[in-house]
Amino acid sequence: MKTNFFEHIATLNTPGIWKLAIQVDANGNFTVSELFTALHCGDNAAKLIIPMNLCGTAQDLDEGFFDKVTEALPKTSELYTNMEAHLKSVEAAKTASKMEQDKKNKEKAKTATTGTTPKNETDQEIPELKEDKKKKYEGIMKSIAELNDRCKYEEALDLLPTVEEYPEKENELKNKRADLNRKKDLMAQATLTFNS
Repeated sequence: MKTNFFEHIATLNTPGIWKLAIQVDANGNFTVSELFTALHCGDNAAKLIIPMNLCGTAQDLDEGFFDKVTEALPKTSELYTNMEAHLKSVEAAKTASKMEQDKKNKEKAKTATTGTTPKNETDQEIPELKEDKKKKYEGIMKSIAELNDRCKYEEALDLLPTVEEYPEKENELKNKRADLNRKKDLMAQATLTFNS
């Protein structure tokens, strides 16, 4: 049996990664979750884009899938391009920043004067305990990232450590909690149907 599904994707002429998940219920209705990502985008904001969900019968999807995808794809592709360009411009500006250069020079001068590199407050902990705590935190955050990639935001939130456990990571933990809550809420609202 011949299909022209991949020929349709080729005609879109947009390099990237396509992730499709197809679910069929007992009544023969389909839910297709489609997510297009750029090949290279270093901006973490790209992870905020959630999949587009399309629901309907096999005939509905045969007739309308590529119309919906074609409608959304240019905006998504342009967003990835803008994110990457923005990220590069931010890095260029940061490198050229006089304040950044002054900071580097100050650190060099301090190191030359004292003969030691500056330490932050967390370096005062017992090294073995600090290393164990760091490994545990990194393991938890890796698990959260994996759950996030699979759109399991509720489970990721349950795993997220508290600020009391890692006070030195307060900003990171608060930002991660806000991001996961936002994605969870968006996922609840994201189902598009062909009836709308």
